[in-house]
Amino acid sequence: MSAFLTCRLVAANPDPPVTFHRHIAPIVFKNCVPCHRPGAAGPFSLLTYESARKHALELIEVVRNRTMPPWLPAPGSDQFAGTRTLSVEEIQRIERWVEAGTKEGDPKDSPPLPRFEGGWHLGPPDLVVQLPQAYSLEAQGPDVYRNFVLPIPLMTNRYVRAVEFHPGNPAIHHVRIQLDTAGQCRKADELDSEPGFGGMNSPARYPPGHLLTWAPGRDPEMGTPDMAWLLEARTDVVLQLHLQRTGKREIIQPSLALYFSDQPPNRFPTIVGMAAQVFNIPAGSSNYTVRRTLKLPCASSILSLMPHAHSLAKEVTLTAQLPDGTERSLLSIPRWDFRWQSAYRFQKPVRFPLGTRLDFSIIFDNSAANPHNPNRPPIPVGFGPQSTDEMAEISLQLLPENPRDLPQLQRASHEFFALENIAYFEQVLRDNPRDANAHVRIGKQLGGIGRREQAFGHFVKAAEIQPDLAEAHQGVGTLLVEQQQWGPAREALELALRLDPSLDRSRIGLAVVAMAEGRINEAEKHARDVLKHNPADGNAAKILDRIGRPR
Repeated sequence: MSAFLTCRLVAANPDPPVTFHRHIAPIVFKNCVPCHRPGAAGPFSLLTYESARKHALELIEVVRNRTMPPWLPAPGSDQFAGTRTLSVEEIQRIERWVEAGTKEGDPKDSPPLPRFEGGWHLGPPDLVVQLPQAYSLEAQGPDVYRNFVLPIPLMTNRYVRAVEFHPGNPAIHHVRIQLDTAGQCRKADELDSEPGFGGMNSPARYPPGHLLTWAPGRDPEMGTPDMAWLLEARTDVVLQLHLQRTGKREIIQPSLALYFSDQPPNRFPTIVGMAAQVFNIPAGSSNYTVRRTLKLPCASSILSLMPHAHSLAKEVTLTAQLPDGTERSLLSIPRWDFRWQSAYRFQKPVRFPLGTRLDFSIIFDNSAANPHNPNRPPIPVGFGPQSTDEMAEISLQLLPENPRDLPQLQRASHEFFALENIAYFEQVLRDNPRDANAHVRIGKQLGGIGRREQAFGHFVKAAEIQPDLAEAHQGVGTLLVEQQQWGPAREALELALRLDPSLDRSRIGLAVVAMAEGRINEAEKHARDVLKHNPADGNAAKILDRIGRPR
């Protein structure tokens, strides 16, 4: 009798059915819909029951293997803001929903649909700008790095606390959002027959201390007013897009929303980069490791970080070794995915004392067993911009404990970058000692870190190899100006300008020579010629101030 009653009791109180509106919609709306909605980065929408039911098998597969939501740091990395992971219970709930037949349930049980005012995650923007003219990306070919200029219709300076990028097209792999105050990118755009201009080395730069980037799966964040950045009037925003072919013609015309702050910032971070350019991953190697180290020159806090690599990377780590020997893990990505790289902001700034050593490493898998290897069979792979090349870098947003130490952090980053560049171009010269451009690139980097005698030798060598290379003569002349060798400096800089009239740095050098020799009118002419090309050039403005002429 008791057994019968127990059976009746169990039968009368079964587990309630899992339905979309009551159990699944809250998970999907919070974790999936920011990308999976009309006009966003996801390939389909998950705003409705019908769409979720249609893609139910895909949904259960990607949440089981934790491909979705896209979040690369190791489980337990809860030190980052905006962590996108599902709990075990949430994954099991989705499994039960699919196994029970994807029941809809009562729409009244569904939470409110997420609201994106005008399609913007951060709400109504203060300003929206769109690429003025669409760019056509053909179906087949290599990856494209292209820079597009967005004129900003501002007549006064504003402070920006957040930006939100809308790609409008799945061909955009990632974007760097940079600024050009001098109009140089606009000129490069005008010289190109198509919208934008090519290459990875545009004259545009990030706002000081801020990495403005976007990649699929990354939610924008509303920054704090105390670290807003200055957007000067008549500045151009430059979008450097990494475009990947999709097998069909794509129309590229992204847009950008800006959110302003009425108060100026009072905290000033800087970006410190650790990037490797000298490595060669052998074909077949499954555990090739690239390491780089940087020692902090002052007590600082890490606010955020952003690693970057391509398809052969499999593990990424960043650790901190404190002066007392304590080691702390800052980032561990055990399963890198080129498609879902992101920036990671700490919930609370992570403070480290002077002398802390940062160790960055990436392990690459260039074997045939790597399903993401773009080369079949594998081939040796080194540094380069194409997705079939590799990169190994991490960018850190650092805030010095003492604001007066900011220049020290900036110098440390600059020197790290310069030494890596020098090593890279030295490798180029080992393969081809008569590569004049490589000599010029090394000369620029050596000069930038104060090793001027070595820089001078590389500029001279470049001019010997390729006498019509204007930058080589400009490098020679600029260093001669520093040595106050006015006659030889004038000769080299005038030759540089004859070869390339766009070299404003040569005009600045000639203005300095003219001032030293008492030819004030000539100095003024050179300075004003520079300001015609670049009204924001600070060196030209200083020359006019020094000779007492109005700007």
